[in-house]
Amino acid sequence: MMEKQFQAFVLLGLVSGLICSFGGPYLPDIKWLGDAWPGVVLGLFLFYAGRYIANRDARKALSALLVTVSVGVIGWRLAVKVGTDSGLDEHYLYAVCGVVGAGCVALGLLYAWRIRSGILPFVLIITSAGALGGFLFYLLELASGISQVRSDHLWTTLLFGTWQTVLFAGASYGLRFATAK
Repeated sequence: MMEKQFQAFVLLGLVSGLICSFGGPYLPDIKWLGDAWPGVVLGLFLFYAGRYIANRDARKALSALLVTVSVGVIGWRLAVKVGTDSGLDEHYLYAVCGVVGAGCVALGLLYAWRIRSGILPFVLIITSAGALGGFLFYLLELASGISQVRSDHLWTTLLFGTWQTVLFAGASYGLRFATAK
């Protein structure tokens, strides 16, 4: 059962990443909507994964949905803010941004997925997955030379697809250590 859950989470992560990158260009030219789009999609997919794949049925589904979407948006915006304002070397930048985004998501999932024990491993695994996703994106960007192509669409597809797939894999793995009450 755990293997099928892991596979489903990975697939949901990849699909959510692709929806973020392919859906964004078709949004109306409204800045706040474009800024929130990736986090909203991420939050919706995390809610679905927790509720229907991992059977983390919160008593208050609406509040769990609002929390997952909110932490998705906050995590993405903070990661972008760190990325643009930190001045970090490119070697570390994406991993640090991944930690920031994944850390926000992990903390929100504690509530949304009703995690009551195994909290530290759950948060550390998801946060580490965020770092790994950011670093993996950096390596893929180096190997592919996507930055030289000067295509924002290809760059964001690689970023969203990679990071969200690894994040969802980490969330699935983190659930092995967490229990709900």
